Amino acid sequence: MGTDAETSIHLSGNARISTEIGTSDCDLSFYPDLKGRFEDQRYAGQGANGCVVLAKDKKNGGVEVAVKLAKRGTMKKKTWEDECARSRLLHKKACAAGDEQLLLAERYLPICLEVGGKDGAPFIVMHAAGGKGIGEKRSKLRGVDRVSVFAQIVGALTAMHGVGLSHNDLHNQNVVILARSESPQVVFIDFGEVVPLSQAKYTGGYKQDENIIAREAAELADCKNAKYPFHAETIDVTKRDERKQALEQCLKEKWGKGEDEQSFGNFLRALGEVIDEAHSHQHHRKTVTSTKVVALYKTSFVQQHQPTLESLFPANLCGSVGEGEIQEQNSVKQTDGDVHEPLPVVIDTKSTITDDKQRHDAGSNMDPNTGDCADLCKHCPKKAPMYVCLAGNARRGCQKKPWNDGASCTSSCTCLE
Repeated sequence: MGTDAETSIHLSGNARISTEIGTSDCDLSFYPDLKGRFEDQRYAGQGANGCVVLAKDKKNGGVEVAVKLAKRGTMKKKTWEDECARSRLLHKKACAAGDEQLLLAERYLPICLEVGGKDGAPFIVMHAAGGKGIGEKRSKLRGVDRVSVFAQIVGALTAMHGVGLSHNDLHNQNVVILARSESPQVVFIDFGEVVPLSQAKYTGGYKQDENIIAREAAELADCKNAKYPFHAETIDVTKRDERKQALEQCLKEKWGKGEDEQSFGNFLRALGEVIDEAHSHQHHRKTVTSTKVVALYKTSFVQQHQPTLESLFPANLCGSVGEGEIQEQNSVKQTDGDVHEPLPVVIDTKSTITDDKQRHDAGSNMDPNTGDCADLCKHCPKKAPMYVCLAGNARRGCQKKPWNDGASCTSSCTCLE
């Protein structure tokens, strides 16, 4: 978006933004709604249609944002409203899916927060995600940081596939490593092609989401004999399996040392299933409503190497009603068949059922401490019975079968028709 000039500006009605590179065409007098809202403002650059200001947004808890201001007369507000609605849907879906899925969204998916202004002078407020694409940063990563970046890519893709949505454009510039931290922090950007998994592209290459998993595993582990192509390819099952086995052997040598043998074996099996599934989706045209990416995310290896989930990109969309709420029919269409169960949290644990859980599953639809189970089930798919987690890491999660993971859900209840 142009140069990173650090000249300070003020959203206070000044007619023009004076910068080290001259005077921009962004007239701030057209944006009275922004006055007094931002702190630590700094000019980030300009392009053909507008310029960008980085600032801390007092309206959204001081989170760093990028405010894009349209050059006078060059942009319709509706264009940015459509873009904003598509990205906000990711967090809206995560709200309904449960705490863990929301944490994933707020960690990995910076989105649009607001569109305002008017035709000819709209503005858009987005989470700031300044950094470099993985294509540029990969060679600079060392040691454990490479494993961490891989685990984060799996987490970021789970943030989308876990709510039934596909990115469809995961090229090297849309997988970003943030500049704000000493340790590498991965995020996905540019959600202009997001659709439900059932409508996603399964033609191979970077346009097919799951392919990023094997491609980046090979690149980050420097597996020279198991490289996966960036663009679509035609490959038979024999060659697919030969390359997959070469990748698995390389990962054992590069990443498996010092790891628990059984846990690492579970990781390799889950990775292999993602690779096989991606090949199957490309060559056998079936309706896709879920992927194996979520199962890969749940392995101990990925969980141990993924940094603690921080809420880097809160959007405060859960339970939002009224003006500004994104209507799904205006962005990404989703059918009942696309609705996903929530993501369980705890990985590689033995199945345990607590006494509370047995009590609730026996027929009670009310928890004395938490409230009406049926009310919580309003967030679940409309297919009874649905089991709702009332306590634990997966609190408020919904799934079709009773919870059997005592560490993830310490009690549950059944929603009856």
